[in-house]
Amino acid sequence: MIRLELIDEKNIEYAIKIQNKIFPEYNGKRNYYGSLGEYSQTKYFLIYDDNTCIGTTGLYYYKNDFDNAWLGFFGFLEEYRNKGYGTVALKLTEDYMHNIGFKFVRLFTDRLGNDIAINFYKKNGYIFENYDCKLEELKDLFDVVIGSKSLTGGYVPKWNNKFINISKQTKKQMN
Repeated sequence: MIRLELIDEKNIEYAIKIQNKIFPEYNGKRNYYGSLGEYSQTKYFLIYDDNTCIGTTGLYYYKNDFDNAWLGFFGFLEEYRNKGYGTVALKLTEDYMHNIGFKFVRLFTDRLGNDIAINFYKKNGYIFENYDCKLEELKDLFDVVIGSKSLTGGYVPKWNNKFINISKQTKKQMN
């Protein structure tokens, strides 16, 4: 049975090891430590199949934007990919977001080399739009798309290039 376990002080070091195996090019340590605490704008989870950790997922939101939760570090250890776990874990993550009051889930990803992930999200009801915000410092290094889905079954407004400071997040994960 697939379940989510909140990353906290007791499992954070293990979570960082799992995240680094899934996303070796990114360092989740700063994100994970920043998520600890009752009033954090981020929550990260380990994904378990019974007692075996198979992946990570998470959410964050921007201040003064309480309608949109953003999906973060959603991924699986290689041996658990393409086995149906992703759809179940994504639904659990979306249900968590909806239950705490968010109306929409958003994500961003680089289009380059990410066809499998983008197609996965599309199969799970996400719509995509290009993100070309002129304020992004690193905008010329990435071909970013924003994926969006309603958590209430209603209309999903486009993101329309609103500034989200992907550059800051990318730099944070590279350190």
